[in-house]
Amino acid sequence: MSNLRILVSFKVTPDFEALREADWLAGAATEAAHGAPPVVETRYVRRVLNCFDESALEMALRLSDARAARSATTDLGALSVGGKETEPYLKTLLALGYERAARLESEAALDFAPAVVAALIAGYVRQVDHSDLLLLGCHSGPGDSGTMPFRVAEELGWPCLTQVIEVEPLADGRVRVACLADNGLLRLTLRPPCVLAVGNAVVSQLRVPTLTDRLARKNEPVDVLSGADLGVDIAGQLNRTTCVLTGLETIDHTRRGVGVVGATPAAKAQALFDAHLKTALEKL
Repeated sequence: MSNLRILVSFKVTPDFEALREADWLAGAATEAAHGAPPVVETRYVRRVLNCFDESALEMALRLSDARAARSATTDLGALSVGGKETEPYLKTLLALGYERAARLESEAALDFAPAVVAALIAGYVRQVDHSDLLLLGCHSGPGDSGTMPFRVAEELGWPCLTQVIEVEPLADGRVRVACLADNGLLRLTLRPPCVLAVGNAVVSQLRVPTLTDRLARKNEPVDVLSGADLGVDIAGQLNRTTCVLTGLETIDHTRRGVGVVGATPAAKAQALFDAHLKTALEKL
C-alpha cells in the first residue's frame, strides 16, 4: 500500500463546566457598561480537548497502527487553531507518534467565525500539509455551528462523511468507513482524499504517552503559522462576516417541581392524584 498522509484538526477549549456563574454575569456587565463584545474570563480554568476531536485523534492513531500491521506507512499530522495553550496537546501528540504538529495563530478571536477557521484549515492542507485524509470532530465549542467539516470540505472540493465512528484500511489504499445514519449503520468504501467528521466513535479516549516517549521527542518543534502565511486575510473576512456575537448567557439546568403536602404517604398520594393525575385520566 502507498503512503497515506492523515491530518487531524482539533480545538482546545476552556473547561466551561468549571466556570462560576459570576464570571458569565461579569461578561454581560462588561458589555452593558462599555458597549464592547461580551468577554468571559477563562484564563484561570484548565484547557481541555473537545470530546469529538479527541476521538478523531485516537482514530487516526488506530488507523496508522492497522496500516503498520499491513506493512504500510502512514504520516500523521495534527493541527490546531489557537495560541500557546494548544502546544502542550501538540507536544503530547508528537510523543504519541504524530510526525507533524502545527498551530495557526490569530490575534483576532475566531470562536464565532467558522468560515474564517475553515479557510485557514483548508489553506494549510493545500499549501503546507498536502494531506490525503482530513479528520475533524463533528462538533466543537464554544460557538459551535456544526458546519466546520462541511465548510472545510467545500473549500477543498473534497467529499465529506459525517458521524463517522470507525475507520479501517484496505489493501489498495482505500479505507472502509463506518458512520451512523438515520436508518442505522452505514459502511462505505472510499478512496482519499476526503474529509471525515467524527461523531460518537467506538473508542473516544486518547491514549497516554509514556515518559520515555515524551523525553524522546521533547525537542520536536511545533510549527506556528499565521493567516498571511496561508494567504488568508483574517481581518478582511471578519469584516465581511454576517455572524456577530451579541451576548452570552448561562443555561438554566435546574428542574422545576411541585411539593406534595400530606400528613401520611396515603394523603400525599391522594393529593397527587387529585391535583395532577385525575384530570389527565378523565381525558382518556
